[in-house]
Amino acid sequence: MTADSTPHLSDSRGSKLVYDAHHPTHASVPPGWDMYIHPQGWVYFTNPVAKVVTDEDVRIPAVLQDIEKYTATFPLSELDEHMEILVPCGALPKEHILTLVVNHLHCTASYTIDQAKAENFPQLERYMVNKQHRLYWNYLSAHPVHVPTPVIAEAQVRDALTWYQIDNLNTGARSVVPFSKTECEDLLRTLNDAKVGTSSEASVSRTVFLSWVSREIWSFRDAERYGRYTKRQSNELRAAGKRPEPESVPALPIYIRLPLDFVVYLAFFGIPSTYLAHVKDASEYHGRLSNIQWRWERYIDRIVQEYQDFLLIFLTARLCSANVSFLAIGDIGATGQAAGVVSVFASMGSIIVGVFCVWKHQANRHQSRSFAYLHNAHHGILGLQGHALTLSLPPVLLVWAVIAFAVAFLAYTIDGTYNPSKLGQAAAWATLGVSLVVLLFIVVGLYTFARIWKWRSRWRM
Repeated sequence: MTADSTPHLSDSRGSKLVYDAHHPTHASVPPGWDMYIHPQGWVYFTNPVAKVVTDEDVRIPAVLQDIEKYTATFPLSELDEHMEILVPCGALPKEHILTLVVNHLHCTASYTIDQAKAENFPQLERYMVNKQHRLYWNYLSAHPVHVPTPVIAEAQVRDALTWYQIDNLNTGARSVVPFSKTECEDLLRTLNDAKVGTSSEASVSRTVFLSWVSREIWSFRDAERYGRYTKRQSNELRAAGKRPEPESVPALPIYIRLPLDFVVYLAFFGIPSTYLAHVKDASEYHGRLSNIQWRWERYIDRIVQEYQDFLLIFLTARLCSANVSFLAIGDIGATGQAAGVVSVFASMGSIIVGVFCVWKHQANRHQSRSFAYLHNAHHGILGLQGHALTLSLPPVLLVWAVIAFAVAFLAYTIDGTYNPSKLGQAAAWATLGVSLVVLLFIVVGLYTFARIWKWRSRWRM
């Protein structure tokens, strides 16, 4: 609502209530004080002559008296023309340690007058400059109505967002800047649209928007020690920050680790190692916090896709059906029957565990669920390896089902070599020979693809 279209309502005493964000409201406000309405609805008060701003309700006489006592002990005469103070809520006289001194000329704020003065600004340490800029924009985002938008705000925000876009393109998911590439584009688009006529300084909402973005920018710069170190020093600090932290969960004792390794690499065919890598990748934090959601969703999609594509719906169901058909043959030996039954139960176990795992993972895709999931995975009895064992149960059971079915088939074929008919014996031996050749090719294929991903010299096997 613009000033020209602001409705004026008169109370019983003839005072005017101005419902406008750009002009002070004078109803019941003490003389010398102005009341301003923040776009979010709350009010704050300023005394432009005394250069005082407060969030306390000065319309209450007792509150006004406390503020006047407080400001009477503050050296207001030392403030420059472009400076003001924010009186903290509930402050007592002479307790000036929490009084924020604001400098609108340099867009800085400090809790001491000397640091906020314009003549002392060039002598400040860089870390103090970063901190003062952050304090100023935090202050302006909560008190944006009584001052125009700083001239340098838009240019600084545009420059910072442009750099953040470049950093996102250079470093991708490992970028630590406060805004992603998409967020930068949205912010720049909002900045272009948030204009009122030809005078953008008249928009309080625009001031709040620029103040919020600037606060995030300077908070990030303060945390990143912006402008304090040389390139070599900065690289050394970044490298030190990337060093792996000690494990929050203690390593398993050797009497547990050795049997666990035996289970992982022999009984489970090393399959848990793949799922262990998946969980570790989902647990890592790189760049912004929003990357956790992306990693979590990718982890869920990967688990569900692996189960659905080739483990459950097609192969396991087909194998279970083949086992049932095999067991229906009348003259199967005891070994073949036992192996066939084991194969059926392993197939059913793979289907049951896999379907339940898919259902639970798909139902808990929200990021809030990821923290409990990863915490429990890290702090389980066997840690991440134990969780990887559980995740690998569907493919491991499928492998054992295939092995048991192969044993049952070979046992049935070997039993055929004792057939009294010579033709039956010949057919059995031929089938056994072909099966062994196929088994040899399977072993060669497994060995090749197990080692193809590891770098080795040309002649070394």
